[in-house]
Amino acid sequence: MGASEDAKADHGVMPRVVSPRITPLSEADRPSAVEALARAFRDNPLNLAVIRSRDPAVRMRCNVHGMRVLLPVAQARGLVLAAKVDGRLAGALVAATPFGYPLPAPAPAARIRCLLGQGWSVTRRWGRVFEALHAVHPLEPMGYLGTLGVDPALQARGVGTALLNRWLAGLDRKAIGAYLETDRVENLAFYRRAGFEVVGETRVQGVVIWRMQRAPGSLARAFGPPPH
Repeated sequence: MGASEDAKADHGVMPRVVSPRITPLSEADRPSAVEALARAFRDNPLNLAVIRSRDPAVRMRCNVHGMRVLLPVAQARGLVLAAKVDGRLAGALVAATPFGYPLPAPAPAARIRCLLGQGWSVTRRWGRVFEALHAVHPLEPMGYLGTLGVDPALQARGVGTALLNRWLAGLDRKAIGAYLETDRVENLAFYRRAGFEVVGETRVQGVVIWRMQRAPGSLARAFGPPPH
């Protein structure tokens, strides 16, 4: 859920913008994507509220277990894009197709491994988060951005923007709208630049979640014609 990508620059100095290579995530790159996404979301407000640990290593471990469960299902039944910079996996985007939301549940063995890795309390709180967000999910079919994360070492360099634009360009070609949630107020401007608008707020585990929606074709208005 949400995103952690291009909303900041370190110490006020704008990092060098890069041109990442965007491709579907391969099985060989899945472990790198798990680690990158786990780092990207480690300190997000919702992550802190659900895991309830001040130890970054604990939050990282819980995130790794969650991403190990999510990515295989998303690769099989949704869309997972990977961004590479100089051959290194820098970030990933996980989305459900208009008629593919919600993604199917992982296999029982994978769920058990995740439960053992995260602990019962953390797993239960994540379940409550997903139930609360599912209850306010749009009824009309549209692309759903479940996860967009960039490794913190490569944030604010255009990696998240490249991933988002590639996904939105595919939706625009089919005249399909898009929907997402984010728990970081810094991300609102990032998504608004791509044509998203806030359609509501939901408080989950004490954290405000902004729900954003986008009409098809907004990418062309914001950034020019989509890439081919």
